[in-house]
Amino acid sequence: MNWNWASRIAALSIVAAVCSAAPLPGGAQDQDFQTQAAQAPQAQATQEGALQEAPPRHAWSWIKEGQISFNARYRIEGFERDGAPFTGTAYAPTLRLALGYETPAYHGFSVFAQGEAVIVTGPADYSVPLLPSQNRSNLPSILDPKSLEMNQGYVKWTRGETDKNSLSVTVGRQELALNDGRFLSFSNWRQVHGSFDAARFDADLPRNFSFTYAYINRFYREDGDAATDGEEPMHSDMVNLKWTKHSRINASLYGLLLDFRGPAQFATSTQTYGLRLSGPYQFHSDWSLLYVAEFAKQMNYGTNPNREDENYYLGELGSGWRDFSLKASYAVLGGRSATDLLTTPLAPPRNGWTDLFFYDPSIAAGHGLEAFYVTASGPIKFLGGAVATLIYYDYHSDYPRIHYGSELDSSMAYKVKRVSNRWEIGYRFGRYWSDRLFTNALRASIYTSFTL
Repeated sequence: MNWNWASRIAALSIVAAVCSAAPLPGGAQDQDFQTQAAQAPQAQATQEGALQEAPPRHAWSWIKEGQISFNARYRIEGFERDGAPFTGTAYAPTLRLALGYETPAYHGFSVFAQGEAVIVTGPADYSVPLLPSQNRSNLPSILDPKSLEMNQGYVKWTRGETDKNSLSVTVGRQELALNDGRFLSFSNWRQVHGSFDAARFDADLPRNFSFTYAYINRFYREDGDAATDGEEPMHSDMVNLKWTKHSRINASLYGLLLDFRGPAQFATSTQTYGLRLSGPYQFHSDWSLLYVAEFAKQMNYGTNPNREDENYYLGELGSGWRDFSLKASYAVLGGRSATDLLTTPLAPPRNGWTDLFFYDPSIAAGHGLEAFYVTASGPIKFLGGAVATLIYYDYHSDYPRIHYGSELDSSMAYKVKRVSNRWEIGYRFGRYWSDRLFTNALRASIYTSFTL
């Protein structure tokens, strides 16, 4: 395990917080103790024993006020792709265990630490391409490596208790996300979530404004810290100013400046500035308008040797009725060449659950991505606690325009409320039909999870 600066800060802070929480005898207590000692040696021994026992009892009661978090998720995932070099279907039976603890606040300070383990429970018949011990080039990739690491470990300071008057500073290894996660996020779906070494500042401001700034020092990718790209050093900044009007609009003005320090990532050092408007707009207790309008400009930055100037567009429109929703979406990730291409290196795969569009594609016939998709989601009435989702994608290149292919995705998540609301079982399915990019592919998963 690589204990970097974030790990050391978290460990030292836990020790400091526990020590400072336990009151030590001194001052008037010492004087009283000496007086009693002069009057009665037996009383001295009794008082000394009481003083020795009191701090541990006080520290233990303080520790018990903290919060424990736990998650166990077992998943069997299969991935099949046609054509060379794939000679078989990849299978990944894996178990994720995550255990965390957060101390109670002490003068506004708290500490959180979370360990994460991924266990391969059967034959490892799949590939993690950038992890030498699990690279099997003849099988499709499933990014669930065997792993044991600290996923999060940070110190947090908070001032203020109301949403309109609070500040917080978080320093250490943590999970970060910017808006919907298109440009920066961790992965809730992959067994290794991914995290960041960062210092983050959050402020809730008057008139429904909020502000977030984060300095990011390192990114731990979902393929594990032992992968060749598993720990990516950087000097990067994220800024997000939000304004919210409840049940009407969420507006975000953001910037993300990525400056990678590893030569393999130099070409993805970029500066991105964007504006995002989203709903839902609730105009009835049952009905709402679902909408998103987002534009971002991305250019080369820092260590990037290439010239890049590309746009990102996202538009969504639909309706929501109670817990049901139906919407149409259109996204464009600009591209003009293999080096003039919009990139999202700090985000997990999007645009389809086959994960084929891990990166903005670039081939001789076309560059960039234009995706049109329709999403339907809602509860299943005859199976209380179950929610189903269905998505259809149609993919084209941005320039020149060619048809890449299409994809159909479906999923269901069912909370077994008769046993426990914390227990969930479900599946996820993706089928890709190729035209000019990749080959036909099928990815399917079944899982069960328990969260405390």
